Amino acid sequence: MDLPQFDAADKAALNLSAFDRPINSPVMLGFVSLLWIASVLCGQNAPPGRVELQHGFYLVSKPPDAPRDAPLPLVICLHGTDTTAADILEFWRSFDHVLPLMIVAPQGVHAGWRDSDRDLIGEFLEHVSRTLSYDPRRVLLTGHSAGGAMALHLLYVEGFPATAVAVTANYVPPSVRPEHIRARSDVPVFYAVGQSDINQERMHDGLAMLREQGVRVTVQRPPVGHVLDRNVGQAAMTWFESVCRSRVDRIFVDASDALRNDGLVSRATCALEDVLRCPATQFPDQRKAASDLLTRLQESGRQTMTRADGFVRDGRPLEARTQWLHVEQRYEGSSLAAEARRQREKIEAVPAVADLLRLDRMTDGRNQNQDPTRTPGSAR
Repeated sequence: MDLPQFDAADKAALNLSAFDRPINSPVMLGFVSLLWIASVLCGQNAPPGRVELQHGFYLVSKPPDAPRDAPLPLVICLHGTDTTAADILEFWRSFDHVLPLMIVAPQGVHAGWRDSDRDLIGEFLEHVSRTLSYDPRRVLLTGHSAGGAMALHLLYVEGFPATAVAVTANYVPPSVRPEHIRARSDVPVFYAVGQSDINQERMHDGLAMLREQGVRVTVQRPPVGHVLDRNVGQAAMTWFESVCRSRVDRIFVDASDALRNDGLVSRATCALEDVLRCPATQFPDQRKAASDLLTRLQESGRQTMTRADGFVRDGRPLEARTQWLHVEQRYEGSSLAAEARRQREKIEAVPAVADLLRLDRMTDGRNQNQDPTRTPGSAR
């Protein structure tokens, strides 16, 4: 993994940042303390855990009341040149949000992000992917200053599977080429650089390149310098939640289409069930909308299941089996299809029914031999 390089002027400018001061400065300590208080008020008040790696460590925070192994939306945040993983974690923990979030922050080996961090970043990303329970369709990769440049490098050059990126006070690093951006142009980007930021001139070329390659970029130009700005951070958090909401809204559009197109029922039903698999990780209004749409999509299948039960009571198991097969095919991959399959397999295991099926297949075979123009499975 080739990490972006920052020249001496970049590093010097970054070290002049109003926010990127040593952690033991009074200003920094006071700011971090305020962030910790805000994070408590926002409900993300469990102390973050520290995960030791061979090449360093990262911090992880999740809501204390989150269901065990729930696929939470994931926020990966990269600190700036002279700030730390703890600083950037508390910054992101402090914002208002509706969704329960898992937030992780690796600690760079040295100031900023450079070649010496290659092994750490690779190990960190692999460990998060392997050990944490999160929703891969709701992953925000974010970074401030040098961390923002690294976030864009990871997305476009390394192909990290983020579904949204929010970067602040940075420029697009030279390692990122138009062809890299084009390949990931489906990933929306939130990009904020202050009007008096040291990078406010350099941002323009990168922003133009992003837009030329078709990236949906939300831009903010706050009246600030090279700082972590709380208003910008809150706007980025709200933007990420809107991205998550839009993804589910598109599922609702597909489900509405499926009500009029039988060929779309299977995919739409599976998508709605996926939304409802862990309701606590979804917006409350979208939980209800998903449940209502799923009920409407399954209505025909439930009626077919009821007819199958009636055939069983009337001693007509083969007709019941046909009804269950219809549900399996129409709702393939969904819980309703699995329920129909269980019922079908249960009745097929009854010896008398198994005999009827063998007789039916034998009769079907003889009819095909008598009529060579008849295709297999056609109506008799």
